[in-house]
Amino acid sequence: MEGSQGSVMVGPGPSLIYNIGFYYSILESRERGDEAQEEGAITVSHLNLVDLAGSENASQSGATGERLREGGFINKSLFMLGRVISQLSEGDSFINFRDSKLTRILQTSLGGNSKTAIICTVTPTAVEQTHSTLRFASRAKAIKNKPVVNEVLSDTALLKRYAREIKALEHILALERNTDKNQEVEQRSGIHERLEGR
Repeated sequence: MEGSQGSVMVGPGPSLIYNIGFYYSILESRERGDEAQEEGAITVSHLNLVDLAGSENASQSGATGERLREGGFINKSLFMLGRVISQLSEGDSFINFRDSKLTRILQTSLGGNSKTAIICTVTPTAVEQTHSTLRFASRAKAIKNKPVVNEVLSDTALLKRYAREIKALEHILALERNTDKNQEVEQRSGIHERLEGR
């Protein structure tokens, strides 16, 4: 079995491990209750947890061989992610998520139907990286998503929901008609009273 070869210099400054970790999960839930249990809507949620490596200057880390190549790929992915976040925060009409695997995987989390939280860590020992991280966080904060609930409905559940909505609308309409009739009766009685008063 062949292994990759490369080295990284470890010094007194910060040392980064080239790694991007993903955790992806689909959660399905259904309301409890007699009606909802059998034919209720299933709410579908996607949970993405991503741990991004920081970019690092190869001359500072002293990376060589395979580690240098991996670092280059990670830096490219992080650059593309930064570019996509800039485009989203500026409201560009076209966002190219396909430039890297990282942005493609994070597409729904960044510009889609989701609530997104980003945690950025900084250190006083690496001022340049801290400034870069804070700029990244500031741009990411400007992204506005409009999440809505993802529901999967069976045909029976959809028909039941429509029937409930129709019943509610019929009730509102009946109340409006009664209100109109009451107002009409009051107006007529007011006219009769005025005519009788003459």
